[in-house]
Amino acid sequence: MKEYCYGLRQKTGRAPVIRKLGACLYGSMEQTPVVFRGMRMMVESRVNEKDGHPYICVRNLETGELSGSFGHDYYFASAFAEGDKLYVFATSRRDDGDLTMYQSEDSSTWHDPRGGHTVRMFESSDLAAWREQDVIRCDDKRLWNTSVCHGDGKYVMAIEVSAEPGFESKAIGQPFTCFFAQSQDLHNWTMMPDSCAYSPARYTACPALRYSEGWYYMVCLEALPCLRYAPYIYRTRDFDTYEVGFHNPIMMWSDEDRNVCPGHHFSDKELELLRTGLNINCSDLDFYEYEGKTVIYYSNGDQMSYSFLCKAEYDGPMSEFLKAFFQ
Repeated sequence: MKEYCYGLRQKTGRAPVIRKLGACLYGSMEQTPVVFRGMRMMVESRVNEKDGHPYICVRNLETGELSGSFGHDYYFASAFAEGDKLYVFATSRRDDGDLTMYQSEDSSTWHDPRGGHTVRMFESSDLAAWREQDVIRCDDKRLWNTSVCHGDGKYVMAIEVSAEPGFESKAIGQPFTCFFAQSQDLHNWTMMPDSCAYSPARYTACPALRYSEGWYYMVCLEALPCLRYAPYIYRTRDFDTYEVGFHNPIMMWSDEDRNVCPGHHFSDKELELLRTGLNINCSDLDFYEYEGKTVIYYSNGDQMSYSFLCKAEYDGPMSEFLKAFFQ
């Protein structure tokens, strides 16, 4: 894997202008916005309050209507729409233990059942009946967030990976690294070589992968000094040589993340947390194009105890938005 950042005296244009609109949902981080059959949808990862187990549902952003639940015991849902089909990808539980890492500040008592070894695909044309199958199995890697796009005659999946004790790999870095798989039909997937992984040199998590004009663009979360997290953008043509965008990070945490997005409402307790909680984070960024604009969702918060899903916009199509970070 080779990486190009930029040299001194590099001339660039202006950074893309992203307008933050404020918080629109409390308490969840892993969602994928998508346009399905001309309608704006949000594929949401949720947790059952009774037993703590995860599931997936789809929200119609125009009507607020929720689909029935599916993908029980699968985490980190991502989505890809093509034709009259919606494809949802999610990763399996690692074990049946309870998620305790958010309930205690004592890291010795933490347990995280997420990050299993399987990616499962759920396929539907009506959001009611779902056909499902396992598409990736990696016994030597823990799999977290995924993202799928179509480009250059194939489908490509970015998979966030962490090291599994007993199966150390130099390709897995700090502590998350993005690996890739490819498919001709969305049903049959093969992992690309570990040498394609990006980037073992840094924390690169929760990918959002897109294809435009010969380039695969990927947005990942990077860890900055003193416990701060921000999304960076990169691109590659061949998954061998990567370019880092000139205008990075894409966005930074700010007090704009504490505003309430027009049309959304929170309880008094939630509003107090939104206004006073430690905000060090712009994570799990994902986006889609709708009516000539690029609509962006991301999570604020402290990466551990709370988050709000926030919304932002770029006034232009996605192809323009992606390319502008490299000009």
